[in-house]
Amino acid sequence: MNDEVQIDNNKQEAEVPTPGDQPSTENVTLGVVDLQNAIQIIDIAMTRGAFRANEAAQIGTVFDKLTKFVASVQNSMNADDNT
Repeated sequence: MNDEVQIDNNKQEAEVPTPGDQPSTENVTLGVVDLQNAIQIIDIAMTRGAFRANEAAQIGTVFDKLTKFVASVQNSMNADDNT
C-alpha cells in the first residue's frame, strides 16, 4: 500500500492514511535521545529565525517542558543506577 499523503490543492486538508488502514508490524518508540534531538532542533530553528515572533512564547513553552522532562528522566535514571 502507498504511504504517500494525498493533497488536493483546492482543499485545506490532507488525506492521511489512518492507523486502522494497515496493521502495524513494528513497535514505535520515543526515547530520551529522540526528545534531546527535538530540543536541539527547536534551539537551532530559533537561533536561525525559523519562527515568527508571535510563535516564540509557545515554542519556548514546549522547549522548556521537553528540557525539564528530559532532565527529570535522566535524574531518575541516575538515581536508579546509584541504588
